[in-house]
Amino acid sequence: MNKVKQAEKKTFKAGEELRMRILDAASQLFGKEGYENVSIKRIAEGAGCSQMAMYRHFPDKNALIRHLCTELYRQFTIHLHEKYDSLPAPKERLLRALRDFILVSHKNPHHYRLTFLMATHDPDAGAVREAVANPAISYFRQTLKLALPPDASAELVEERLHQILATLHGMTIMLIAHPRVYGLTREMALRQFESAFRLLIGEA
Repeated sequence: MNKVKQAEKKTFKAGEELRMRILDAASQLFGKEGYENVSIKRIAEGAGCSQMAMYRHFPDKNALIRHLCTELYRQFTIHLHEKYDSLPAPKERLLRALRDFILVSHKNPHHYRLTFLMATHDPDAGAVREAVANPAISYFRQTLKLALPPDASAELVEERLHQILATLHGMTIMLIAHPRVYGLTREMALRQFESAFRLLIGEA
């Protein structure tokens, strides 16, 4: 390998390492303090770089936030396949996947709020939301189709999917935003969601 290629490889590796440091620093700060309370300057300081160096990877804070949210739920969907595709019972596969959604969202409340709750008229942000949500919804839909009776119509599958997702997000919001108001712990939220889930798929 000649010196030019060695230098290019070294530069690329350094760039990737810096990018990861920026993402790690931002994720920690956002998780502790929320998006609105963290400046680009603080993220750059946490990553050990200048603001200008950070802008070469992410043009603004919104771009950085969108990347973090997309990556969190992209990895979540990948892990669903890795963890549960080998389970023979589709109802159990689906229940565990939905429980995991509550857990990952409870662990990352700022990411959940931005991805699923905050209104936006930004087409880029809307596209990111679709990119985040569609693979997980597709996984839930296909698994639900297997969990319901073989003669269940497409309309029934979609109706049950909407009901399950409404229950899922409702319980997640209650747990993240108002746990004291509802006297809700994480374990209670998971247990109550499971009870509602089993009602919806006809296991009452």
